[in-house]
Parts: sequence; C-alpha cells; structure tokens
Amino acid sequence: MRFSVVAIVAAVVAVASAQELNPLYPFKANGPCVDKCLVDVGNKMLPGVFTEDPSNPNFMKSLALAHERNTPAYTAYMTETGMCLSKCPADEQALYQSQYQAKTNWYQSHKANGTETSPDSTATPTGGAGAGSGASTLKMSGMVGAAALMGAVVLF
Repeated sequence: MRFSVVAIVAAVVAVASAQELNPLYPFKANGPCVDKCLVDVGNKMLPGVFTEDPSNPNFMKSLALAHERNTPAYTAYMTETGMCLSKCPADEQALYQSQYQAKTNWYQSHKANGTETSPDSTATPTGGAGAGSGASTLKMSGMVGAAALMGAVVLF
C-alpha cells in the first residue's frame, strides 16, 4: 500500500512539473547560476533591452545573442557566458547544454516564420526534446509516465 501511495505522488509531481513550462517558450528553467550568467552578459551587451520574458517584444533580439551564429555579438556573448557557466554546478550546465540545440531550432523557426512568441504562433521547430510542441510532448510523457506508474502499482 505504501508503494502505491508513493507511486501516485510521484506521478502527480511528474505531471505537474511538466505543465509548468511556458507555452510561449517551452523549455525548463536553466537554474539560478546559469540564468545569472546569461542575464548578466545579456544586460551588458543589450542594456535596457535584454530579456528572458517570452512575452516581451525584445525577447527574440535577446535570444539572437545566443542563437544567431557567425556574428560578432554571438561570439562575444558565447565567449563571456561560457567563462561564467564553467563556474556553475554541473547539473545546471548539463541542463543548459541538453536544451541548447532545441532552443536554437526554436529560435530559428520562430525568427524565420516571423511568428516571434505570440500565443497564437503555429510555427514549430525541428529537433531535440523540448522544442516547439515540447510542452505537449512533456505533458504527454508525464501522463504516460503516470500511467506506467499506475500500471506498476496494479502489478505489485
């Protein structure tokens, strides 16, 4: 009985955490150290403009620093943030790295389609986990995980 209660609680937590993603930019938060690095360097390069708020009109301009490759701004931003990120906890670095390509795909797709981050955007990127309709994928994964846990409870 105790196992089934633990399994149910774990399933609820998995579903709830998957639903915390912002539908405008469906990626997990980087963690406090990584966020501080990104924001500090972003504010230095785009003072008064840099933002991590997907509803802000300057969001795409801010993302361009990290995802518009082969530009002087990209090189400067990635060099400076890289030095800072190397001092962050390994789990935060790993999360940042695991989502980076999907974020780049999301940025390129939204930039190319001119959809920016409006809630009505239908553009979806191609690529890694967490991209585009990743919020739905994660929610489904959470529900599938919950169903799997429930099935395991019934078997035991």
